[in-house]
Amino acid sequence: MEIRSIHTIETAENIHIKVELAGLAPRVFAFLIDGALMGLISGLVVGLFVLWSYVAKVPEIAKTGIPLGTFVVFFGYHLFQEWLWNGRTLGKFLLHIRVVRNNGQAIGFWESLGRNLMRLLDVYILGVGLLCMMFNVGEKRFGDFIGGTIVINDAKVVKPTYPPPMTGDAALLEAGEFAGVRLSAEEAELLKAYLGRRRQFLKPARQRLVDQLCAYFSQRWQRPVTGEPDLDAALAVYQQSQTASV
Repeated sequence: MEIRSIHTIETAENIHIKVELAGLAPRVFAFLIDGALMGLISGLVVGLFVLWSYVAKVPEIAKTGIPLGTFVVFFGYHLFQEWLWNGRTLGKFLLHIRVVRNNGQAIGFWESLGRNLMRLLDVYILGVGLLCMMFNVGEKRFGDFIGGTIVINDAKVVKPTYPPPMTGDAALLEAGEFAGVRLSAEEAELLKAYLGRRRQFLKPARQRLVDQLCAYFSQRWQRPVTGEPDLDAALAVYQQSQTASV
C-alpha cells in the first residue's frame, strides 16, 4: 500500500520528475521545534532589552525594543533561514524536509518572503493553513500558493558518484564513438541546459533526469546511451559539427 505523497514537478527543461512531499506530520513537528527555538530566542531578546533599559535607566528602550525584537524574531526566523539555508530551518533540517520552488529549484528571497507573509494567518492565529494542506494534492498552505513553493522530503546529501565531464583527448575519443548521431537544435539546447546545471540537482533527481535522457536518446539513435559521459560526448559531436559548418 502506497502511503507516501508523490508529486510530479516540471523542471525548466520541461522534464517531469517525481518527488515525495514532506507530509503533514513532519511539517508540524518541524514547526514545533522551530517554535521552541523562537521562544528561546525571544526570551533572550526580551531579557537583553530589559537589562539595557535598566542599566540605561530609559524605560522607553524596553517598551519599544521588546515588541520590535519579538516581531523580528517571529517573522524573520523562517524567512531568513529558508532564504539563506536552501529552503531549510533548523526544525526542517532535523526532520529532513525542505522548501523548494514548484519547479524543484532552490527558493530565493522573494519565494521565502511570499510564503512567510501568510504565516501569521496560516499558522499563528487561525491555523487555516493546516486545513488547506489537507485538501490539495501539493499539500500546500496558503503561503505556499503565494510563494510558489512546495515542501518535500530532503534526500540525504552524499558525494556524487558520477565521473566529472571529460576533457581533452578522453572527450575526443568518446565523442568519436558518437560520430554518427544527430541532434536537433532543440535537443542540443536541452542537453546543454541539463549538463550545465547538473550539479545543482540532488542525487536522486539527477539520476532520474539522466535515466530519462538516456532512454530517450537510446531510442532516438537506436544504440545504447548509458550515462552522462555519453550525453557529454553526443553534445561535443554536435558542437564540433556546428563549429565546422561556420
